[in-house]
Amino acid sequence: MELAAGARLGPYEIISPLGAGGMGEVYRARDTRLDRTVAVKILPSHFCSNELKTRFQREARTLSSISHPNICHLYDVGSQDGTDFLVMELLDGETVSQRLHRGPLPLNEVLRIGIEVAEALTMAHRLGIIHRDLKPSNIMLTKQGAKLMDFGLAKPAVQASAMSDSSSAGLATATFHQASADVSSAGSVVGTIHYMAPEQIEGKPADARSDIFALGAVLYEMATGRRAFEGKSNLSVASAILQTEPPPVSTIQPGSSASLDYLIRTCLSKDPDDRFQTAHDVKLQLSWLLKQPAESPAVVTTERPTSWRSAAIGLGILAFVAVLFAIFQFATGKKTALSPVTRFTITLPAKSSLAADITQAVVLSSDGRRLAYVAAESGVPHLYLRRLDQFVSTPIPDSEGATFPFFSPNGEWVAFFSQGKLKKASSDGSNPVVICDLPTFFGGAWTSQDTIVVAIPATGLATVPAGGGETRKLALQANNNVSPEAPVWLPGTDWVVFTDYLSAKRSIKAVEVSSGEVRTILPDAHGPSYSAGQLVYYTGGELWAAPFDLQKVAITGSPRKIASGVDEQNYVAQASASLNGILAYAPGLAGNFSRNLYYVTRKGDEQKLDIPAEDYVDPVFSPDGKRIAMSVRRTTEQQIAVFDRDHSSLAMVVPNGSLYAASEWTPDGKNLIFDVSGATQKRGIYEVPADGSSPPQLLRETNISSHVTSVSGSYAVITVNDPVTSMDLWLMSLAGDHLMQVYKKTPSAERQGSFSPDGRWLAYASNESSRSEVYVQPAPGPGGRWQISTDGGEQPRWVRNGKEIVFRNGTKMMSVAVDLQPTFRASKPVELFDREFDRGGSVPGYDVSPDGQLFVMTRSEHANPNEIRVVIGWPNEIQ
Repeated sequence: MELAAGARLGPYEIISPLGAGGMGEVYRARDTRLDRTVAVKILPSHFCSNELKTRFQREARTLSSISHPNICHLYDVGSQDGTDFLVMELLDGETVSQRLHRGPLPLNEVLRIGIEVAEALTMAHRLGIIHRDLKPSNIMLTKQGAKLMDFGLAKPAVQASAMSDSSSAGLATATFHQASADVSSAGSVVGTIHYMAPEQIEGKPADARSDIFALGAVLYEMATGRRAFEGKSNLSVASAILQTEPPPVSTIQPGSSASLDYLIRTCLSKDPDDRFQTAHDVKLQLSWLLKQPAESPAVVTTERPTSWRSAAIGLGILAFVAVLFAIFQFATGKKTALSPVTRFTITLPAKSSLAADITQAVVLSSDGRRLAYVAAESGVPHLYLRRLDQFVSTPIPDSEGATFPFFSPNGEWVAFFSQGKLKKASSDGSNPVVICDLPTFFGGAWTSQDTIVVAIPATGLATVPAGGGETRKLALQANNNVSPEAPVWLPGTDWVVFTDYLSAKRSIKAVEVSSGEVRTILPDAHGPSYSAGQLVYYTGGELWAAPFDLQKVAITGSPRKIASGVDEQNYVAQASASLNGILAYAPGLAGNFSRNLYYVTRKGDEQKLDIPAEDYVDPVFSPDGKRIAMSVRRTTEQQIAVFDRDHSSLAMVVPNGSLYAASEWTPDGKNLIFDVSGATQKRGIYEVPADGSSPPQLLRETNISSHVTSVSGSYAVITVNDPVTSMDLWLMSLAGDHLMQVYKKTPSAERQGSFSPDGRWLAYASNESSRSEVYVQPAPGPGGRWQISTDGGEQPRWVRNGKEIVFRNGTKMMSVAVDLQPTFRASKPVELFDREFDRGGSVPGYDVSPDGQLFVMTRSEHANPNEIRVVIGWPNEIQ
């Protein structure tokens, strides 16, 4: 039916028609109560088949529970005289389909629109909603950004890998334009043929990756002005989707990048397993591409280039020739000096920095062709790959929180640790695959036997097949106990060198994998790598090299300092060298591990505490808010201190001994409960008076790395680093024999538990949905579970009034209002502030005052590096 101007549907007065499609008619209307213009979508009476009515009702349900800036908003739903209708936001703009009538879009617009659509899909997929009909005519371009519309074919996900457990409704929109001729008819196969994934055409269930295929087709069309798959009939289009590949974007638009080709090609993979697995991964790739104009390598030279373009071209030729020449020298065994030495700098995009404070952030492949680095934007680290003969870096999908990357011997793979798993990705930047689960990880070395030697804190060295499997602890001879970090394989041998970080002043040691023999190579040194017959390492902020015999596994000559090209105020924060004489390092500043404590208000205003800077970590307010307990890290120990806020005094509670980890207050404020992870005392959970009046007492011995993160009247919640199941949550009774019981033990990493003030609920972080989110459930249980973060989150803290939970999302501090009666309920998260502070680790790394008005946080005195310096032919400087 067609509604005339002036007709009424409840309080909505029809003004004029806007369009019609397979799922209904859309009208411009006025809300007579609020005097605003809206869009009203109705299901006409002659469309009221059971299937169409079901789809219309499905759209109403999916519209009901979410608000997202890139999805059209639902205002109301109603029925009058047998006519069902939805009332939605009226969008002023044009669809992507209409915009394409004028030709392809500029690259920046393609990327911006793609990011916004990917963000909308991310939210939908997390709520278990698959769109199934993503196409240019369902994306409206407005002044406020792109808006995803028409969820009439949306349905709950059945196989998507990153779905929430929520079964509540998700998203929906309306189409405010003339329907495209592409709208499919009813049938077992639903969607629009040109944008349907192969599995949809074959009648298989659609999941989130089907929407990703459609997004790839839309990106292709926006970039080229042509559809990715064409044909004279639906059958020929379907055949093209199943059997052919579209021409690369760069062959149609020569100005586009190879990285965009790769992104779209991955989205359009025939096999869903070969696509990006989440819309969030696509968004990260698109965001990276959008920032690329800001990333430009620059040659260090005394002569100013005539233009950025000529400098870039010159650098590309120079680096490529130099790298090839270096490889030739190594492969042929020629000892001719690499002359002249070539230096250049890779500058990261704005607002990005190397994650040099929490991980080995820079590593070269053995052939010197590829560089892997971990960079953080908004506080969240991701892994990037870059060929030294190219200008752009490629982000690795599913690498959030990456640490300690390392290459396979041939450079074709890069492995890294992320979200409780050791992963590997091919060096073309493809989706990673899991090698094994690990509780924690301090680096790995990939040998020529396709065995990976991994360093696991509190466990030692272990091996795992590079193709995947179980870890096996490496038995060391003569009862050697080492705390390994950043192992590196010595080529052509069965030996691995590594840093022993708990030995006095740290030392470089080597282990023979087959026998377990351990040798000390260098005292007071760390960060080894082997390059051009030299063992490269750094100490005291300076980079050194010493002649090294691979067969003897020993230094054979005097060390010499490597000229790093930095002034006296700088030091090398991270370094890696290839076999053929190429060096990459991140410059840093002395005192990089000196931190200050800050008070931060809910608005983000900050005040530095007036105490000398040291390596303070994991501050925690006392229950009355008058004191702050924290750890103070030293070279080989970690002490516990308490800061008295009234007197501005800092006192060491446990002043010497072992590695005392982060502490938590008992509810009465009298004692601190903490964990010890080695060296001079038994590993376990301890208790000590907060005034230091008596020494610590062992409550429970543990044979595995464990961290106390919260204490209630009855229990302490402990994150246990299990070698099999990654991180688990255990509860330790504070009475009697201090018995421990499993609280949450799954293959995912559960960590950072925080009790509600009454001890009945526990908030914690888990990466079960492929990234970290915050959940709440009863403690000790049983009962239901609620996800309270909606776009990522970790490190929850429960405010002591019991009405609020705060947590981190990258650099953002988020707040969720909660109600515990009659059962748990949570509001939508809101952002309090966005500030760069230290991230923390196994424990939250910050705290909130009892009244919820003040945060205590730490910040390094010096920012992380935002550039990588590369030196080709560095051995020439020490000959």
